[in-house]
Amino acid sequence: MIKAGTTLQLEPIHTDTFERYKCRVVEMGEEGLYIDYPIHTKTEKAVFLIDGTQLKASFIFNEQTVFTFETEVMGRKLSKIPMIHIHYPGEEGLEKIQRRQFVRVEANADISLKMNEDYHPTITEDISAGGCAIVVKDGMELTSGSVLPAIIVLPMQTGEHQYLDIKGKVIRVWEKGSKKVASLEFVHLSENQRQLILRYCFDRQLNLRKKGLIE
Repeated sequence: MIKAGTTLQLEPIHTDTFERYKCRVVEMGEEGLYIDYPIHTKTEKAVFLIDGTQLKASFIFNEQTVFTFETEVMGRKLSKIPMIHIHYPGEEGLEKIQRRQFVRVEANADISLKMNEDYHPTITEDISAGGCAIVVKDGMELTSGSVLPAIIVLPMQTGEHQYLDIKGKVIRVWEKGSKKVASLEFVHLSENQRQLILRYCFDRQLNLRKKGLIE
């Protein structure tokens, strides 16, 4: 499942600040994985991890499923490139946190759509890395096929808020009980934007599962 070349996302477990690193699996070994030196996703600088650092790792398998596992820095290895040795629990120690890449979760995130030079604030009904459903408020004239600039606010599990400038294509508008709802498809997302939405969806799904609201 994991092989040389697999990209891992790493997050420190015991820390008061939210940080995320990106690295690549260089070698597989009986004692664990050997990765290149991680790069901080925000500063884009190499990160030095001391032995014993505990991390949460995640990776995407077959572009559809995300797996996570807890790991620890075991040491270092010098080869053609410097590598870090981390623990790998094996496939039996992996946690599957979604069934497909664009897992859709119920979430009321703030979103504003730009129409006629004005932004119209509303909220989402659900969201995925592929799009979202929004509540259509009075004064919002949406036409299927139109592409609108939008700003969506994602309240992350760390307490910070991510503001994403995106574009959404209106797929359809329909009546849902006493309100009107529209589905939007995100277009031209950057990889960083997609990863942020995926992380928000994953965290949201895990929280709902812990509360027993979903299986």
